[in-house]
Amino acid sequence: MRLIKNILLVALFTNAFTSGFSQEYDFDIPEEEEAKIEFNGNLDAKLGILQTRKSSPFFGLQFYDVSEKSDYLSQNRLDFYLNGEYRYKKVGFFMKTFTQYAKEESLSPSFFELYGSLNLSPRLSMSIGKRRFNWGKGYAFNPVGYVNAEKDPENPDLALAGKTSVYINYNKSLTSGSLQNFSVAAILLPLEAEINQKFASADEIGAAFKLYFLLKNIDLDFMAAFRKNEPQRFGMDFSANLRENVEIHSEIGYAHGENKYLIVDDLVLQQKIDGVSFLLGLRYLNRFNTTLIVEYYHNNKGLSKNEFTSYVDYLQSSLDSNIPAIINSAVFNMSTTFRSKTLMRDYLYMKIIQPEPFSWLYSSISMFTIYNLADNSLLFSPQLSYKPFTNFEVLLWPVFFFGDNHTEYGSKQFKRKVEIWMRFYF
Repeated sequence: MRLIKNILLVALFTNAFTSGFSQEYDFDIPEEEEAKIEFNGNLDAKLGILQTRKSSPFFGLQFYDVSEKSDYLSQNRLDFYLNGEYRYKKVGFFMKTFTQYAKEESLSPSFFELYGSLNLSPRLSMSIGKRRFNWGKGYAFNPVGYVNAEKDPENPDLALAGKTSVYINYNKSLTSGSLQNFSVAAILLPLEAEINQKFASADEIGAAFKLYFLLKNIDLDFMAAFRKNEPQRFGMDFSANLRENVEIHSEIGYAHGENKYLIVDDLVLQQKIDGVSFLLGLRYLNRFNTTLIVEYYHNNKGLSKNEFTSYVDYLQSSLDSNIPAIINSAVFNMSTTFRSKTLMRDYLYMKIIQPEPFSWLYSSISMFTIYNLADNSLLFSPQLSYKPFTNFEVLLWPVFFFGDNHTEYGSKQFKRKVEIWMRFYF
């Protein structure tokens, strides 16, 4: 409560301070008397064919208990998203549920979002509950996304679960000078229930802060995140339009006391490190309506080429031991300690998007690649989307992995995969 009071005092002081040098303007927004309720969502039916890489220790550990290992596997599932929204005057309630069906067993929907919001004034708002945040300007990577769910660079647009939080935001628009808009946001992040599945330690509530400025045509953010027994993080990002069709963006984050995990003599070693992770990106749109996105990402706690080789050798030796306890330990480390989507240090991402190629209406093609600069392995994926009817889309999505045996993409469980999505909206 003391933190919340201090945040409110900062917001009031900022309001008084900015009023002294800039003229403000307000919009009179009429209150809507009637409650507004909306529901929408989509059902994704997905069929996948995957060519296995039997020489990969990742494959061997994942399918260790499978007696007959096939060259090809199939994967079928249904993903169902249901979104709900309720608004009445200054109060709002929002939810986003996710349910996945893969085989005959009881379904258990999960909430990606479930929160209530309140507009205390035209400038001050707050929310409480499970909410998704999207800090950072990067498309495929977000080194300053301290309150985000970890993004999958293979599918950056994938909906992910939010975090339980108390969120307060103060926003003010200005009419004179270079500063056109200013906002301050604060987030309290309690731990998920872990004591008897009902309680959590109060002294481990985290906090995150963000200051936003719109300086002419430059979006600028400063952010920080704190939690007991976790690294202290500070970062900033910006995006700017150099021309109408050229945008650049960048993120840089510093972490103090960040955990880095290594394999030394077939043992997991934890190091405390300080350092900087950053991203540089560009988005370009040409006269043919083709969009190009390019991003370079440096991950401070990522593994070097030799460190990743040691990790692969550890997995292989664990698999070769044929001892269940050692294999289970390796599987645990593979799925927890080393589960990051960006396990190594330097990546280059590039994506090209072309809507309605060759005048083919309601279609879109795109291609993207993720190149590991440390070991020269890469992922390549073309995509074809077609919307023949209202509220219906078909997506063809093949993915190919290239690299030597000890590289990140060359040691994947699968050599290639093809997915067909049929998406129904309502």
